Amino acid sequence: MDQSRIRKLGHITHYTDLGNAIVIDPPKLPKIGSNVMSEKMEHIGDVIDIFGPVKKPYVSIRIKPQYKDTIKNNTVLYTIDRKQVNVRQRKKSYQKKKPRRYS
Repeated sequence: MDQSRIRKLGHITHYTDLGNAIVIDPPKLPKIGSNVMSEKMEHIGDVIDIFGPVKKPYVSIRIKPQYKDTIKNNTVLYTIDRKQVNVRQRKKSYQKKKPRRYS
């Protein structure tokens, strides 16, 4: 795995009534839907919401059911940035195809 894509999210401060983990004021905001990893690099959940004040945002994480008992408060979490898609290599579907010439 590319180490440059792994970013520290922060530690869990508390859980909501719905069972989502909350991280306060991460060093860099993740994107909604980003994968969340534990210190052992296990995929334990996904970022589902970012809310609160702009200066100190909260990140809500949906933890997978099999990890709910093992992940406790003050557990440090990490996110993995998705690979950037090179726009120039993507097929341009908006370009018209040249008409075939029949002879």
